[in-house]
Amino acid sequence: MNIEIREEKEMSIRCIMMGSYNAEGAKGIIGGSDRMAAVKTVAEVAGGSVNFASFMRGRMDIIVDFNVPDAATAMGVMAAAHASGTFASLEVHECIDNGPVVAAAQRIMKAYVPANA
Repeated sequence: MNIEIREEKEMSIRCIMMGSYNAEGAKGIIGGSDRMAAVKTVAEVAGGSVNFASFMRGRMDIIVDFNVPDAATAMGVMAAAHASGTFASLEVHECIDNGPVVAAAQRIMKAYVPANA
């Protein structure tokens, strides 16, 4: 079976990144590292912008809502942050508009035949 893979350019995507710092990351924060300035700089270098960033309670320590030009750049941001060695856990989630997803699913369901049919 051959599947054609097309690369699609997106104008901008919105992502939510959440991370929990490891011991080294926590030491940096306690030592006075300005993480909010660092977040803004990373977004700008990536060609994007920060909508919101905050420390938080719970399993994750920081949350960042940001826009970047495309999915590859979003994954690059995550890879760079992860490679820094300051996170125990890091997640990036792309925000999507539900309307087109539902429309595509409705269109596809009309033609989809389950394997057990």
